[in-house]
Amino acid sequence: MNQVYYWNRVCPTKFGTGASETIGDDAKAMGFSRVMLCTEQALMDFGIATKVQERLKDAGLEVFVYAACVPDAPSEVCDAGAAFARENNVDGIVAVGGGSTMDTAKAVGIILSMGGTTIADYYHIPEPEHKIRLIAIPTTSGTGSENSPGAVIRDAETGRKEIPVYKANLALVDPVLTYTVPASVTAATGLDVLAHAAEAITNRNFNAYGNIFAKEAIRLTMKYLKTACEKPDDVEAREKMAFASNLAGLAMAECGCSIGHTFSQTFAAMNHIPHGLGCAWALPSCMTYTARYGTREDLAETADAFGITVSDADDAEAIAKKIADILVAFMKELKVVSIKEKGYTLEDCLKATELFQYDAAYANAPGTPLSDDEIRAYIRETYEMYQ
Repeated sequence: MNQVYYWNRVCPTKFGTGASETIGDDAKAMGFSRVMLCTEQALMDFGIATKVQERLKDAGLEVFVYAACVPDAPSEVCDAGAAFARENNVDGIVAVGGGSTMDTAKAVGIILSMGGTTIADYYHIPEPEHKIRLIAIPTTSGTGSENSPGAVIRDAETGRKEIPVYKANLALVDPVLTYTVPASVTAATGLDVLAHAAEAITNRNFNAYGNIFAKEAIRLTMKYLKTACEKPDDVEAREKMAFASNLAGLAMAECGCSIGHTFSQTFAAMNHIPHGLGCAWALPSCMTYTARYGTREDLAETADAFGITVSDADDAEAIAKKIADILVAFMKELKVVSIKEKGYTLEDCLKATELFQYDAAYANAPGTPLSDDEIRAYIRETYEMYQ
């Protein structure tokens, strides 16, 4: 692409190689003077977040580093982040990291805007007025959190995933920041892109506008993810995957996700498994689930994005199997570890059954509400389909 450009859907987005280099000027233009840099310690150690810190300081801004972010955005880390921001009287947040880091920053924004102390008080409220603004800088190509309205938070008391709403005020999507991501993480986050996109098309919230984003995200991911895993500094592959992630985030914002995300946000959350990996495991079976409870038309749209030829004679089950077969083969090509290889049994997975009904994506899935037997059948299929 070799250029930086803007769009404005969920939030204004500056995209392209070098997009993060203007963070100091961007933060000043938004009125920041005392900045909370919300990130992960590893990104400070690797020098990624420190570069953002330096650019903020070069712009004359005071920077207060909160490097406590961890996977699953635990509510207690969000609460501690809000206390840190309040203690340092910050007036703006810059999030640098993966989806959980951006979700943590969103939660901090909610707590500060509401004048409270814990995100648990604000799970089910409309998005508050942004009394503190947020700039999101993703370092992975997968979650699309920089361009989606929700924050996925793991509640300390219940262990459930909750999704309060707080959009970023500006996203800087710079593919350069993804170059050092390991191949296994690149694969898992890239498959999360596929999950966002395919689930957006196949859930019950049909949206032709959202499908445009979703289909292009699928096409780009199938074309460029393997190269991004094998050649981490391939400029084109990294830019295309960053773009695919953002598009899938837009699709998710329009349509939501489906039961595959419910599996990841219950079983994977219970066992602290990376979100993208959990979504990858659940995606092939999400397609066959759709054949039973959803529509042939949605599956045909998804198949088209994957480049699968569908004939008039193909029913929903046949189309779903074609998609699932391609996904399984692709995951094996990317050397994605299976649930069984991770050391979990079917019985371990089935423990998530009773949590499905509390997950935000569950209501989007066609056919819900399901009986416990139907949920168990889906979990069993998920476990067995990718071995």
